[in-house]
Amino acid sequence: MRGIPWVTGYLQTRTFINTRALGSYPDDVCPLGARRIELAGIPRVSSAYVWGSGEPSVLVLHGWGADSTTMTAVIDAAVARGESALCFDAPGHGVSPGSHATMREYAHAALEMLQRFSSIRTVVAHSMSSIAAASALARSDEANVRSLLLLAPTCSLARVIDRWAAQRALSAAVVNRIHRELRRRDGVQVPHWDVRTLGVPNSVQVRILHDPADDIVPVEDAHLIAAELGAQVDESAGGHHRILSSDEMRSALSDCLRVPPTVYV
Repeated sequence: MRGIPWVTGYLQTRTFINTRALGSYPDDVCPLGARRIELAGIPRVSSAYVWGSGEPSVLVLHGWGADSTTMTAVIDAAVARGESALCFDAPGHGVSPGSHATMREYAHAALEMLQRFSSIRTVVAHSMSSIAAASALARSDEANVRSLLLLAPTCSLARVIDRWAAQRALSAAVVNRIHRELRRRDGVQVPHWDVRTLGVPNSVQVRILHDPADDIVPVEDAHLIAAELGAQVDESAGGHHRILSSDEMRSALSDCLRVPPTVYV
């Protein structure tokens, strides 16, 4: 009987980190209007896409279990304002190989984008990619990012697991095993992945947009982040996904693109 929580925890972890619930693998076709950039040295991410004619100035990160195509409205809004937008499929997502991923893998890929493209000034992240964005910004030595726009963000991986486990009525013992298995895979404790404590630089202006009626990620997550980072939270209708194409998103993105560089004296 003592082995049951371990086995169940392992299986539930596999389910939790599954990025292809529907088993879908899209065709590896360059999106309309984009140019493909081949990348080397990033595990399970071989390329990225850039819209616009210049060097990428906006990094766009899709949510968990999604891919770059879900961020089309954000990309279009950035390009319409004269920016060039960079987006990629995270490990185990979209055209990137595999059907599982961990937060460390996504955060590392996002960090690589910031390190390789110093022209990036704004980062836009949806849902769980907010954690990856915060981690990348905290660890990058080369980034010149001025603003971070979080759309329906998750506050922490631990809170995501708690909600996910509650929906499945998992026991505390099983949740503990999930934490242990994720620690084994990532090399850090689950509470490490928290937007509030990862260390987003003070020079980065954080803006948050969230629908109070979001039934996937509660708006409380946005307010927890805002309280810690001194950010502004704006409300938007559209739920967890349609927020990506809302007028409020376009307005918030415009504000982020106008943030001037920090001047130190």
